[in-house]
Amino acid sequence: MPSSPVFQRLGILLFVALIIWVTATALLADLSRVGALLLNLTPSWIAAIITSVLFNYALRFLKWTYFLRCLNLVISWRDSLWIFFSAFTMVLSPGKLGELMKALLIKSRYGIPAARTAPIVMAERLTDLLGLILLAGIGFSRFTYGGMTLEIVTVLVVGGTLLITRPRFWEYLDRHFLARFPRFSRIRGSLKIVEESTTNLLSLKSLVITVPLSAISWAGEGVALYFIFQALQVTRPDLLGISLFAHAFSSIVGAVSFLPGGLLVTEGTLGGFFILAGIGRDQAVSATILIRAVTLWFAVSLGTLVFLSGRRPGELVSMDLPTPSTNT
Repeated sequence: MPSSPVFQRLGILLFVALIIWVTATALLADLSRVGALLLNLTPSWIAAIITSVLFNYALRFLKWTYFLRCLNLVISWRDSLWIFFSAFTMVLSPGKLGELMKALLIKSRYGIPAARTAPIVMAERLTDLLGLILLAGIGFSRFTYGGMTLEIVTVLVVGGTLLITRPRFWEYLDRHFLARFPRFSRIRGSLKIVEESTTNLLSLKSLVITVPLSAISWAGEGVALYFIFQALQVTRPDLLGISLFAHAFSSIVGAVSFLPGGLLVTEGTLGGFFILAGIGRDQAVSATILIRAVTLWFAVSLGTLVFLSGRRPGELVSMDLPTPSTNT
């Protein structure tokens, strides 16, 4: 028996409430430490750090726009910006799965089935990981840290990307899973739409464009970490390399941990590498707290402001939820 739209909306509300609670709890725990550290930074350093983070967001938005064009979707620039940044409110969802709200917002404003647009979020995450792996791989040749983890994640991400772009994968999923369970047979049409979108988004041409773009964009946050070290008066000839590798590798570990926002895992990986690289304990801790503040917490704050400023009454909660197609 299909689930009631009332319970579907209740599920969305509960999920959003959980993310808000996790975000607020973690933010309050860091607030006093972040505030004290920020007071020690000059306005010019803060501007340089934020600019580097915004550089990352700008290139990721370009990738989002490219993916929309891959699916021949026409969305106004204003709505596209709003949808892209609104998803930042879900940064603390496990694996950033909450960013699937992009598909719901597009459905709400343009009536485009979520099955067609949800693969964009998957493509974003996969190309982000591939870009970060590229950055970390370049740094690994110099720092030889976390090699086993990097190899395993590379095999899983590359293998997974190749798998989901093969028609046989979707045929197997349809024949041996959906077709066997009557409850899931109604979404077989939606599965075909997901397959078509995924194939377009992760084509060789698309990957050649989006993976290097992802690497460059995430390097922006690595540069932000470099500026933080500079502001903390850390001086080393290999500081930029340390910053780029540490940020990329810790982001990979945080992503595959599937913890909300990679909390604790990302911080632990960053701090451990900094100390191993010979950076003082106090400076390592301060840099870890600050980079998380200007990436994680800044993203959540920016996303919340953008979402609230552009949200229409009842959007995301009272909208019609996507209904799976029954076509086969």
